[in-house]
Amino acid sequence: MKMNRRVELPLTAPMYSTFNNQGPAVAIAVNNPTAKNRYLNQVMNLTCKRSFLHGYSSPDIFVADSGWYHNEYIEKHWVSAKFVGGYLNPIIRNMIDNGYYVAYNDVDDYYVKGKSWYHKHHFGHDGLICGYDQSDKTYCIYAFDSNWIYQKFWTPQSAFQRGRIAVEKQGRYSNICAISMSDAPIAFSPVTVCEKLREYLDSDLKKYPFDGEGDVYGIVVHTYLAKYMAMLYCGEIPYERTDTRIFRLIWEHKKIMHERLELLEKTLDLKDHVSRKYEPLVKEADTIRLLYAAHCLKRRDAVLPLIEKKLLNMENTERALLNEALNNAERAIDGQERSIEK
Repeated sequence: MKMNRRVELPLTAPMYSTFNNQGPAVAIAVNNPTAKNRYLNQVMNLTCKRSFLHGYSSPDIFVADSGWYHNEYIEKHWVSAKFVGGYLNPIIRNMIDNGYYVAYNDVDDYYVKGKSWYHKHHFGHDGLICGYDQSDKTYCIYAFDSNWIYQKFWTPQSAFQRGRIAVEKQGRYSNICAISMSDAPIAFSPVTVCEKLREYLDSDLKKYPFDGEGDVYGIVVHTYLAKYMAMLYCGEIPYERTDTRIFRLIWEHKKIMHERLELLEKTLDLKDHVSRKYEPLVKEADTIRLLYAAHCLKRRDAVLPLIEKKLLNMENTERALLNEALNNAERAIDGQERSIEK
């Protein structure tokens, strides 16, 4: 297949975009407007690690199954840089010419011009290549840029190669993956939403105590983040090792939960609109995000106890509202099933 001189594949708005591996999961679904339903149906379970309680600096908060590699509707073709020799750039261009986006991992940001840690910090990172220009030998990358804005930017192909070679000298090999979203329609499923809401709500300190082991799942993650705030405030976690990303994720989680509740009510024709009562939680999550940014940027430690209190209140309020929404939805589903049986 003859290579083009310039190709730039389109993107649509992402859902989760706190981490580089989350944005492509929906952003590449330009030709499948139902792709969001996979996330509205089943991707809601917050998760974190307990390791920050014992010396590690980050709670590693995430939303389970929110990365593009978790998405079963995305076609994936992996290639290791270990085996491609000097042909990596032609392979990437060929993937793009065939309509595939190119996800990659373990390329050192320090060398990739325009990337989040460019010329600041050596970090084997991931991203998405969605275009190339052979006239000036550049790639169009979708990831966090040098200003920590998640967007497309152009970088020299040679810079990308330097980042790849840097990790190779340390005994690691980057991987690239040609990815494409299926055009198969994905239906919104109130039954699946109810099932996943129950999983999310089945979560408290009895199930996930501070002295337990393993990852924590569900709504109790808010309590763990409140504990993280308390540890930052008393200096158990150094200011310079603060994880800056955590409350962007919480804000995105609340926005998507609100959208989920609205669609659930519309689909089941529910009159008691819990989504309206939930909306202030989205605004509160945004407030927390901005307060935490003030701490991260200007060392405003005084906001940490306030954030801690807001998180605990948020967990209690969200638990009550989601239980109400769940009960309403399950009654409606049960009524529909009985109607069908008759």
